[in-house]
Amino acid sequence: MTDEPIDRWITANGLHLHCLEWGSVDAPAMVLLHGIGDNAHIWDDLAASLRDRMRIIALDQRGHGRSDRAVPPAYRCENYVADLAALMEVFSPVHAVVVGHSMGALHATAYAALMPERVSGLIHVDIEPCPPDWNRKYLLNLYRDLPHAYSSLEEYVDEIAKNCPHAEPSRMMRYAALALDRDADGRLRCQYDREVLRAFEGYDLRSGLGNIGCPALIVRGAESQVMTRPVTEEMARAIPKAEIAEIPESAHPVMMENPAAFRRAVLDFLDRHCLA
Repeated sequence: MTDEPIDRWITANGLHLHCLEWGSVDAPAMVLLHGIGDNAHIWDDLAASLRDRMRIIALDQRGHGRSDRAVPPAYRCENYVADLAALMEVFSPVHAVVVGHSMGALHATAYAALMPERVSGLIHVDIEPCPPDWNRKYLLNLYRDLPHAYSSLEEYVDEIAKNCPHAEPSRMMRYAALALDRDADGRLRCQYDREVLRAFEGYDLRSGLGNIGCPALIVRGAESQVMTRPVTEEMARAIPKAEIAEIPESAHPVMMENPAAFRRAVLDFLDRHCLA
């Protein structure tokens, strides 16, 4: 077993999807889903702490990372959840702990509500189950205004640092090196399909939360504007076996801003509910 993940590929719903895999095939399974505009490497730190105990599959969701882009664009919740269902059939024929951040948390939670028997634990990280309309408008503004290319890793890090006030610059630089590709003209371009920003809409998972039968951890960054404390508590009441972890010194991207506290919260939850 090596420290580096293994590249895996599956074909799902007409697309070739890329995954990173850590750990032993005989260990309990965990599936990781990144947020919009990110890729599977956002989970590298968490995976490194769990690889000796779990089989970890981090998916580049459609239109992100090394996975195919959908042509024409097909980036609605049901498209992503269908990909997750296909991945589960390949890598975890029984059940798995499913973890998602932001948009990925919506997909993880939607799947847990639809297929509760396939999910042994759910970790939902920092997004409301019915995101308010400002989320969609914010992403539409990014679609319009974000640079199409960057001259350096530092320029890209300056952009993402606007939403990561507590993240270590060295951590963001390592991630940036895995999130950008250099074009023939020497400019650096994000790996994700810009159309994913325009397609973010129509999420309302509230009616299905009561169907989630597994233990669930709802994680919120203490300074998050994406998931308010009242909505976090409301979501926890709606899921029968839910609890809350609030991560200090972090806003929305908790695994980037306070990875140690995030890791402790996840490990504590797993030890009590999923790895006993």
